[in-house]
Amino acid sequence: MILTIFVVFFICLFIGVPIAIAIGSAAVAAFYLDGTFPLAQIPHKMVNGVYSFPLVAVPLFILAGSLAGETSIAQRLVRLASALVGHIRGGLGHVNVASSMFFGGISGSAVADTAAVGSLMIPAMEKQGYSREDAGAITICSSTIGILIPPSIPMVLYGVTVGTSIGALFLAGLVPGILVGLLLMVTVYVMAKRKGWPQSERRAPVGELWEAFKGAILSLLLPVFLLGAIVTGLTTATEAGVIGVVYALFLAGVVYREYSFRQLFWITVESAVNTAVPLFVVATTSVVAWVVAIEQFPAELVSFFTELDIGPIFVLLLMNLFLLVVGMFIDLVPALILFAPILLPVAVASGMDPIQFGTMMVVNLGLGLVTPPVGNCLYVGAAIAKVDLWKLVRASVPFLLVNVFVLMLVTYVPAVSTFLPSLFF
Repeated sequence: MILTIFVVFFICLFIGVPIAIAIGSAAVAAFYLDGTFPLAQIPHKMVNGVYSFPLVAVPLFILAGSLAGETSIAQRLVRLASALVGHIRGGLGHVNVASSMFFGGISGSAVADTAAVGSLMIPAMEKQGYSREDAGAITICSSTIGILIPPSIPMVLYGVTVGTSIGALFLAGLVPGILVGLLLMVTVYVMAKRKGWPQSERRAPVGELWEAFKGAILSLLLPVFLLGAIVTGLTTATEAGVIGVVYALFLAGVVYREYSFRQLFWITVESAVNTAVPLFVVATTSVVAWVVAIEQFPAELVSFFTELDIGPIFVLLLMNLFLLVVGMFIDLVPALILFAPILLPVAVASGMDPIQFGTMMVVNLGLGLVTPPVGNCLYVGAAIAKVDLWKLVRASVPFLLVNVFVLMLVTYVPAVSTFLPSLFF
């Protein structure tokens, strides 16, 4: 059955079938050709796949991110980032990265980060002398921070898929996310010296810095409240998602007064559509995951690598190479849900903690968001920057190497992702 699933799945991908339909079609073909299980099992497994309280956190975080993205929250965060780091060589490049770090703690989505920060920063960077491709490259590569710094939608999906603590996963992504941001800023500084990128004419005075901080503090408190509530055990991730939505509504509707009921209606509709896509993928992938489990494919995979006797270092390297290729052709959400249950036993057999493995998967598959041919952030960034896709890819290479370096750290230095979770869980 597993062979049938993968053959049909890749044929569907090759002819351009949407990913969720491709996975579902592969499952139907496998059930039909095998004949062991009735086709009626498929809708049953699909419903069971999404019938999960923790999974409710996904639409809630998506809605909270949409509410934040449609207000001045992003502008306030950019203003704070500019006051903090705008005076450094390559100032707007640093502002771009810092803004992604701040906004990533609100949206939990790399694509939302690219759209919100990119629409503000790319035109401003172009006016100050940056090329469009350089501005776009910094934007899309820093947007991957959004899926690492909590709250992270991919971390929620991984936790639900393999039954791991979502709070621990949120903490696990914090250090890698900060590392990516800091190392990207170092890269921006080096590139600024080499390419002659400009810097701000002055350091922000204390008064201006304080005003920027006051304007952004209520927005910055959102991820602090969410992570604090989950880590301390006051709420589950789903309940924290409710807090996030209510808080975002309070900021936009009461404090900033930026919403009309018409806007709120369309934001809700857009969030519902954006929620339907990953949840439909979860539903169809649940059928494949069930087949993989009953066929004991993960156990066979562990035996295969054990017999190869190549050592855990090379096993983890092979898994990373495999996931890098997968991420180039399959979007992050379906790739995460499909391969996490298959590869996790191999990772555990190689001495990797499930929390560490989840962080590794998210960092790895996040690279696929900014690489062709499927990278969603790549296409959004190219559209905002109005630049040729392949020029943007070339300009992104130095910044992508930062993500690859952090990926290797997460893979081979467990403390990078497990130290903070070990303090609380």
